[in-house]
Order: sequence, then structure tokens, then C-alpha cells
Amino acid sequence: MMSERNAWLALDDQALLRLCRCEACRGTGPGGQKRNKTSTSIRLVHLPTGIAVEDDATRSQHQNRDGALRKLRLQLAMELREEPVANVGSMPPEKARQPFWVALALDALASCGFRIAEAAALMGISTARLGKDLSRIPPLWQRVNAARVEHGMPPLK
Repeated sequence: MMSERNAWLALDDQALLRLCRCEACRGTGPGGQKRNKTSTSIRLVHLPTGIAVEDDATRSQHQNRDGALRKLRLQLAMELREEPVANVGSMPPEKARQPFWVALALDALASCGFRIAEAAALMGISTARLGKDLSRIPPLWQRVNAARVEHGMPPLK
């Protein structure tokens, strides 16, 4: 049975967008007249969870919506915990599957008190592989290090 979080991560963009409130607004920061007159920044609020993300990286509302959806998937994966799945193997955190991998890694880490060696063993990968894959995703790296400090362990380097 697929968890609710994993079901949300598996949805295509249009289906996930239907679960969100989408707001177009003006971006912040420098940009002059063009930025002050157009509403290209996108804010998505996932209604079932209340998780909100924003993207205003480009002057295209469509590109910003796509960026906000990518950010939302990553945020869902980082915020929502499930029981860990043992021995997921060396499923690489490729861009297309990144939110699933992030969710599985955080589930394993949370269940092991954020001890890297134990989480890697649970996932069926080496400690070095897990550390390297975590370091490739900066928001995940920061989340793991903050949790390790909360658990009285040193941050990863």
C-alpha cells in the first residue's frame, strides 16, 4: 500500500497542482519596472498539509510554476515522515526520483536517530554512499545536520 506522502510525490504536475492554492504575485528584490508591473512570482500552498513554497527565479509565470512544483515535491519529501523501508538499495537521487529518495533517506535517518551508519545499513547502502548522496542536495544536508545537532551529535562535514 502506497503512503499518502508517496502518492502525492507520484502525482503528475497537473494533479498535484489541483491539490494546491496557486497565487501569482509580484516578485521581491531588484528588477526595476518590469518586476514591479508584472505578477510572475508563484506561491503554491498544498491544501492537505499547508506546506507553502514560492518561486520567482524567472520572468515567466509558467517556468516559475514548474519551479514551485519541484520545490513543493522536495518540501513534501522533507517534511512528511513515514515508517522506513528497509534495504532500498542504491537508488540514486536522480532529479526525476529525487523527492522519493529524500523521503526514504529522511525516514531511515529519523528512525535511527540520525546516525548515518545505521540509516545506511537500513537502506542497504554504504555509509560513504549515503553521505555523498546527502551532500548533493543542500536543503537536505542542512536538515540532516540540524537534526544531528538536536540529537547531540556533530554535524556532518
